[in-house]
Amino acid sequence: MKLLKAFVRTHKLEEIVRALEAAQAPGITVSRVHGVGYGYAPNMFTMSESEMSRAQAIAKVEVVCADPQVDRLVDALVSAAQTGLRGDGIVFVTEVERAIRIRNHEEGAAALARSSQAAP
Repeated sequence: MKLLKAFVRTHKLEEIVRALEAAQAPGITVSRVHGVGYGYAPNMFTMSESEMSRAQAIAKVEVVCADPQVDRLVDALVSAAQTGLRGDGIVFVTEVERAIRIRNHEEGAAALARSSQAAP
C-alpha cells in the first residue's frame, strides 16, 4: 500500500477531487493548510498573526491506495492540479506499512475497499 500526499493550490481542489474519484481513489482526505516554502528562516517556527497572513493557503490531499493504483492516481492528481506556474505543488508517495479498519478489524487491501454496507 502507498500514501499519496499532495500539497496543491486551493482553487484546483474541486477539479483534483473529481479527477481522483474518476480514477477510482478508494478514499480522499482533504485539509486546508498554510505553507511557507522551503526557504524559511528559523524564526518562522513561531509565527505571529501578521506573519501567518502572508503564508500561502494551500490544500493537502491524501489518498491511501493499493500499489497497482499509484501511477493512475498520481497521473490524475498531477493532471488536475497543474497550471504550469510556480507553486503548483508537490506530491509525495510513501509506503504504508499497515492499515486497519477500526469498525471491523479488516486489514490491508480489505481495509481500503469501499464497503457495500452502510454504516449503522
